Amino acid sequence: MDWICERVPDAKRSAKGGRPTTDKRRAIAGIFWMLDNGAKWKDLPACYGSKSA
Repeated sequence: MDWICERVPDAKRSAKGGRPTTDKRRAIAGIFWMLDNGAKWKDLPACYGSKSA
């Protein structure tokens, strides 16, 4: 999974603020979990971060 994380750019922060950044590795792991289990985003376990991130 490291090779994917290295290729995903970091989120740009707006000067006006916005949402706090989320851990890229956790988010990607959550996407893989969702695809592997055929689950919906709302069913994402908390260990992969916020469902609204």
